[in-house]
Amino acid sequence: MSELRSRRDVLRLLAAGLLTSTGLAAFAPRSAHAFGEEGRLRLALLQYPGDGWDLRARALDALLLEVDQTTSIRVARRSESVELLHGDLTAFPMIFVGGDRAFASWSSEARTRLRRYLQAGGMLIFDSSEGRVDGGFRQSVERELAAILPEKRLQRTASSHVLYKSFYLCRGDEGRTTTADYTDGIQDEGRLQVLYIHNDLLGAFARDTTGTDRLAVTGGARRRDFAFRLGVNLVMYALSLDYKEDQVHVPFILRRRRWSVP
Repeated sequence: MSELRSRRDVLRLLAAGLLTSTGLAAFAPRSAHAFGEEGRLRLALLQYPGDGWDLRARALDALLLEVDQTTSIRVARRSESVELLHGDLTAFPMIFVGGDRAFASWSSEARTRLRRYLQAGGMLIFDSSEGRVDGGFRQSVERELAAILPEKRLQRTASSHVLYKSFYLCRGDEGRTTTADYTDGIQDEGRLQVLYIHNDLLGAFARDTTGTDRLAVTGGARRRDFAFRLGVNLVMYALSLDYKEDQVHVPFILRRRRWSVP
């Protein structure tokens, strides 16, 4: 067990019931680790039955590029999709679920798979592009989460949450639209398992095959830049097994003071 170093391995052991959260602390690494083939960060959209899941199919490619250019994380060349009932969910530290409309109920098998993924340390990010806070997509998400995590409900994410300062300073209102100035989430012992974004974050990333932005962003280029900042924060947060809020900016502060950073 002392050889364990990747979060992907941790997820698999937890999902299989071979590791408890108490035992995890004994050998969890102190730094963030990407997990996926050869340690590269892989990002995916959840492919669920019906239309609307792939409205922003290439958006995560742009986020991977941004992470590659602004951090030291090694990333995959392309984003992927993962089917609700098939594929290895634990290959991804976080899975995006996009949509702009209501969708049909998921099966009990699908809900069980997602519950195990979340309990094992994965993160689901629901990204709404329907332009309202209480539309069909939101209602469908709440229905599924009530079945997946029956004792929990989406609640507004505190503006002081470590997610908003894991790399950049963000506010939670980032995205292509200005539908809401906050995100909602579900937490487990302080860790975000689920995040619900109202403002079409993936829409701000979407590009065509030539690399041209596909959709206009309310607020223009500056707001698009801030959307990417939140995207990078999501990656940094999801890749960290033991993020401590009071330590997030320590390396940055030390560098500004010209002190050494281990």
